[in-house]
Amino acid sequence: MNVPKNSLLLMRKAYKSIYPAVKTEWSKWKVMAERIPDPELRQQALDVYEKKYFHCEAGGIISMLAGEKSVDAIAFIVPYQLICDYLDNLCDQTRSFNPDDFAALHEALHDCFFPGEAKSDYYRFRETKDDGGYLNALVDGCRRIVANTPSFSAAKPHVLDLSQYYSELQIHKHVREEEREERLIHWFESYKADLPDMTWYEFSACTGSTVGVYCLMSCAMGPAFTPTYAKMVRDCYFPYGQGIHILLDYFIDQEEDQEDGELNFCTYYENESVMMDRFLHFLQQAKKGTESLPHAKFHSFLIEGIVAVYLSEEKATEKKSVQNQCRKLVHTAGFSSVFFYWNGRTYKTIRKMYKAE
Repeated sequence: MNVPKNSLLLMRKAYKSIYPAVKTEWSKWKVMAERIPDPELRQQALDVYEKKYFHCEAGGIISMLAGEKSVDAIAFIVPYQLICDYLDNLCDQTRSFNPDDFAALHEALHDCFFPGEAKSDYYRFRETKDDGGYLNALVDGCRRIVANTPSFSAAKPHVLDLSQYYSELQIHKHVREEEREERLIHWFESYKADLPDMTWYEFSACTGSTVGVYCLMSCAMGPAFTPTYAKMVRDCYFPYGQGIHILLDYFIDQEEDQEDGELNFCTYYENESVMMDRFLHFLQQAKKGTESLPHAKFHSFLIEGIVAVYLSEEKATEKKSVQNQCRKLVHTAGFSSVFFYWNGRTYKTIRKMYKAE
């Protein structure tokens, strides 16, 4: 399967090949989650399967960068994403506020990239531990693919960095409300010298995406993936590609997060105008980063698709105060973003009509 060069071909391959492969891999892990002995851990694991399947589908799209080995890429992406979402539930939905607990849990993501090495005791700070080997099995699933990825050595330093950023974010943002902002600011200061001009909350957003890891792992399925190529991919997605992804995610969830007392990075902007200008800057820089990459068109599709998916959500389209800026973002992203956007709006409108009947 070649990497698609137009949006129609991308959609055709997604429905014909990618989504069925994702569903097969996802279903395999769900069976194991249903057998978790501890009821609390089982509930948190199954909640992922009920509410976050679209994360695996979105990751599956990225697997097209692996060409004929897209199924292998999916066999890494799905368990890795399931780990991320499961651990997010354990940190967010259970009674723990212990950063040592969160750090121990997220050692699972680090261990995914070290086949053959001893795994940590991820639940060592928890009373609830008996997951029937579920988390270990997910790590082993990732390791099997890593061990057989032809150019993993080129991707390794970058996937480790991005995975570490992601894990550190989860540690700091899940502590008690009165502690988290100070921790996140201090964390940002430790990396600030190596970053382009941005705020602590923008940096936090940039670290919260798994897109860069999936692109690197998918590209590494080919033998021609060099260290230079790997750095180009990393620099495209971190910080700007991942940043626009998570900023838009938080943008559409502002009202819900405010009601639930959840941290939302978009609330720190001085006003909506400043926020939308920064979104546009992140988008432009992300698009610029795709231009020199092999399969540049596909990478551009990914950025355009991210913008379209989030801004076509009803929660975004109903924000009248920023409608013009949202349209500008979509048009700046490119023709495919406009195409994906209006298809998304139409699909969601039809879906809403059917639910109302």
